Amino acid sequence: MAIRRASPDDWSAIRAIRVAALTEAPYAFASNLARELPYDEDHWRSWPARHAVFLAFDGDEPVAITVGIPGDEVEMISVWTAPAVRGTPLATEMVETVAAWAKAAGSTALNAWVVETNPRARRFYDRLGFRPTGEEMAYPNDPSITEYRLSRPL
Repeated sequence: MAIRRASPDDWSAIRAIRVAALTEAPYAFASNLARELPYDEDHWRSWPARHAVFLAFDGDEPVAITVGIPGDEVEMISVWTAPAVRGTPLATEMVETVAAWAKAAGSTALNAWVVETNPRARRFYDRLGFRPTGEEMAYPNDPSITEYRLSRPL
């Protein structure tokens, strides 16, 4: 697998992996497929122009995505790996790639949100040193579910 930071020219790979993620794991994201399918090329090109978008490729096929929103504390969003590569070190490598980028940019922490109904993601973040901040909110796609903010110092 090759991990690299995406550029606006990678817009079709970004769109493909995001659509795959929203299709396979709709419970894990604050957005949804119906909202994002109509987005045009300009929208997808804007992602790496505004954020640090990292993609992992198996050959020419994108198989993972992680996005860091710049700031004193980086918000990590859109973390997803294709089912075929789960259980490999790739997800950890993706998070560590964002963490290294954030630290080099002078950020002090890496943050992520996880829904209470995704214990696998919670265990994954725990293993990587993320801890609850005490912040929580209703999950945008289902207010009966709680999302918890996690943070890891850099």
